[in-house]
Amino acid sequence: MFNFVNQLLVPDWVATSFPIIRMVLMGVIVLSAISIIIFIMCLESNPEGGTNVISGSSDSFYSQNQSSTREGRLKRLIVIFSIILVVVAVLFFLSYIPFQG
Repeated sequence: MFNFVNQLLVPDWVATSFPIIRMVLMGVIVLSAISIIIFIMCLESNPEGGTNVISGSSDSFYSQNQSSTREGRLKRLIVIFSIILVVVAVLFFLSYIPFQG
């Protein structure tokens, strides 16, 4: 196999800091996953789905101003933490590439 460490001449401080960086990234992954679980559990369930059966949309005043409600803020936080989770997970697994032998 092609060994990136020998080919790129990685400095020693970079090679020694990668395990620490991986631990920090794993901590961020765990914290964001726990945050997503907590935010989802705080959401109120909506058995009707909130959409009109014929048009497929809900045109009420509440649905148009939903981002300013507690539920809208929780949904926004879920999306933000989900994006953080995906980006950090990709960075975590990309950090293994230079040290595969």
